[in-house]
Amino acid sequence: MATLKSILTSSGERFTRATDAVARLRRLPTRLRELEREVQETQRLHQRVAELTDIVAEVLVPAADRDDERLKAVLTKYNATSF
Repeated sequence: MATLKSILTSSGERFTRATDAVARLRRLPTRLRELEREVQETQRLHQRVAELTDIVAEVLVPAADRDDERLKAVLTKYNATSF
C-alpha cells in the first residue's frame, strides 16, 4: 500500500511540474514582448543621456572656444525630443 501511495504522490508531483512548465512556456511570448519593449526604452534613455552629456560638455567649454550655433542646435533638438 505504501508503494502505491508513493507512486501516486510521485506521479502527482511530476504532473504538477509538467503543468507549471507548460504554463511558463505559454507566458513566454508575452514576456519576450515585454523584454523587447524594455530594451527599446533602455536604448532610448541611453541615447538621451548621451545627448545630455554632449550638451553639458558643450556648455562647460570656455566661451572663446564654444560654438554657440551648434549649442543652440543641440538644445533645440534636445527640447524637441525630450519627455
